[in-house]
Amino acid sequence: MDEELLFRLLIVAIFSLFAAIRIRYRIPAGKRERDKYEPSRLALWVLSLGIIVYFVCLILYALYVPIILWFSLPLPSLVRWLGVLVAALFNPILYWIHSTLDKQYSADLSIKDDHNLIEVGPYQKVRHPMYTVFMVFTFSIAIITTNLLCIVCSLLISGSFPSIAKSEEAMLIETFGDEYRSYMERTGRFLPPLRFTD
Repeated sequence: MDEELLFRLLIVAIFSLFAAIRIRYRIPAGKRERDKYEPSRLALWVLSLGIIVYFVCLILYALYVPIILWFSLPLPSLVRWLGVLVAALFNPILYWIHSTLDKQYSADLSIKDDHNLIEVGPYQKVRHPMYTVFMVFTFSIAIITTNLLCIVCSLLISGSFPSIAKSEEAMLIETFGDEYRSYMERTGRFLPPLRFTD
């Protein structure tokens, strides 16, 4: 089989699993009533633009529409295979995050009546592991495509998450107060904190 065709098929397979995990938890979350908190309009605009162009690039790449070749980068196969490995490994991590949140997951920034602060599983060391997954996953898929426009869009998507995380943290501080402030001191925003011992 042609390697380029294999990469296209792998992207479809890996992204389909990613989408299935998201849909499995997002549909029930969308049915619940919530109080809404909004991140900055600029962050939402950048995120929306990045996602739209990113998906258009992926569709054009998967269908092998010639116009997408204009943005191709000469990345070695080894780098692309590393992208396949990382993207595939982040699907079970996404499932772990969603299953840890379970019914507390919501598709927007919101607090429910029975909301609890989750500090177990992937949330034990990282406050926003789902955003980390989104950033790494979208970049890994973009690397597989070797498409410059897709890579730039993945960076735009990633660039919006610090602002969204800041809004979410303000909401959680308002809800949980010192409990959340203490949690922030023990955890990293997107990666586990670096702890150096004497």
